Amino acid sequence: MKTFKRILLAIVVVGLTYFIYDASLKLPVVTSYAAKDVCSGLFVANRSLESLINNDINYSFMSKTSVEINEDEKSVTARIFGLFPRKAIYRGALGCCVADGYNENELKKQAFDKPEIDNIPLDTSINDIRNEINFKLLNTALDSIFEHEERTRGVVVLYKNKLIAERYGEGFNQSTPLLGWSMNKSIINAMVGIMKQQNRLDLSDKSLFKEWQQDERKNISLNDLMHMSSGLEWNEGYGDLSDVTKMLYKTGSASNYAIAKQFSVKPDSIWLYSSGTSNIISKYIRNKINNDEEYHNFPYMELFKKIGASSFCYETDAEGTFVGSSFGYANTRDWAKFGLLYLNDGMANGERILPEGWVKYSYTPAKASNGEYGAQFWLDPDSDINEFICIGHHGQMIAIIPSKNLVIVRLGLSIDKHFNTNKFIQNVVNAIKNQN
Repeated sequence: MKTFKRILLAIVVVGLTYFIYDASLKLPVVTSYAAKDVCSGLFVANRSLESLINNDINYSFMSKTSVEINEDEKSVTARIFGLFPRKAIYRGALGCCVADGYNENELKKQAFDKPEIDNIPLDTSINDIRNEINFKLLNTALDSIFEHEERTRGVVVLYKNKLIAERYGEGFNQSTPLLGWSMNKSIINAMVGIMKQQNRLDLSDKSLFKEWQQDERKNISLNDLMHMSSGLEWNEGYGDLSDVTKMLYKTGSASNYAIAKQFSVKPDSIWLYSSGTSNIISKYIRNKINNDEEYHNFPYMELFKKIGASSFCYETDAEGTFVGSSFGYANTRDWAKFGLLYLNDGMANGERILPEGWVKYSYTPAKASNGEYGAQFWLDPDSDINEFICIGHHGQMIAIIPSKNLVIVRLGLSIDKHFNTNKFIQNVVNAIKNQN
């Protein structure tokens, strides 16, 4: 009997030790997530703390966190069960980052002044196309995604470059900047395209990073990265401690974490969705520009200003590199303007922003993706309307459908019920009478 009790006690001790060890690895990710999310929500999106607590960190382990706000230094500290404190600091136009392991005063010095950008309003004059739209079906499509469990925050629909539908959830409006999550990968696509238009890079370039030239990674091209076909190791799991959660919430440099991943298979031989890849490209762009002031101004002056999207905040990590995989905010109308750039083959307000053929390159399937992915854009190989889509965590979406002259934007925080992207797109398409 004593032996049995000793064995049982040993099992309990081992189990408890493992639980504590596991918690010490995972719970700091939770508090980092909460601190970063609330920091950006307060100081980038200008939302209330009450709204963020009740709507953004009210699920899973995030609901167990407590947050402390320091308005003077514009920071947020999160704890879970009073433990594992993590602080996020706001740095002006660079957005918020987790300060763990960094000198906070040095982080605050990173802030730079966001360039002035004139907002260019969307065209709302629809009298000439009104007869082409079934507004009853269109409103029904919007009704279907504003049910409680969908947690939709903003929707904009553009047809023939004109605003034909717009709706917002309670507490949100056309001015509210909303997090795009992985839709920001498509902004990386645009930045690469703009630099190609300026003859500042080549997609065939394999001299990407000095440390890669010493091993098999020297065979990876920029084009491989654009297509998520680099051959680097990666784990994109969101529900556990994975490469993507460690990259975003346990390291100060998202790009350096991803760059350090090891070679796994021959480039362009398999397709593997990797948020790390977008951050690798972001660091490559930074190195190519080789001037941090110009780099930080680049998306604002060369992209957002030219499409008239003044609400964007493209956030950087603690090292000052844009977290192109995940962290960018804009209001719903400005996300739609980004979609319009691609609907109009890289043209905006009479100016060519992206090179001729770049949009086609963006939606051409990567060789190993089974038709599901282009160059930092998602595809639907089973669709007969040939849309290409920016897709982000929790149901963010910009669907670009040249065959129907449509851009469809949906932003929200779908958790309890997975947002059905394809169904919503089809419902909106069905509302357009001219299907030819």
